[in-house]
Amino acid sequence: MGSGNGYHVDVTALQSTVRQLRAVADGLDTAKASACYDTAIPQGTLGSGFAGAAALADKHDEMRDWLGSMIAELQGFIEQYSGETQSAAEAYEEQEHRTQQDFFSAAGSGSGGGLG
Repeated sequence: MGSGNGYHVDVTALQSTVRQLRAVADGLDTAKASACYDTAIPQGTLGSGFAGAAALADKHDEMRDWLGSMIAELQGFIEQYSGETQSAAEAYEEQEHRTQQDFFSAAGSGSGGGLG
């Protein structure tokens, strides 16, 4: 790379994204618990003695379970991609550190031609 023609990765922004993603995933714990436990319909609330009440209660349970599994899947995706983002940030930091070491090594050896 020529002087001034390199690239710059804002590692701080990547790390901030990871924190934000993990906060979203953590916040979904409340939604997941609420979907599973706060939406219970006591038996008989929708009526009793006819097929429609039982079918509606069954459908409610099915939707509650589906919603809980979708939230868990979303949390899994967030964890996966926040982990990958964190790994990328760490790789960029390591590369920056190696580049600085190489630059200082070359400058210290006297073979880099003077800057002045």
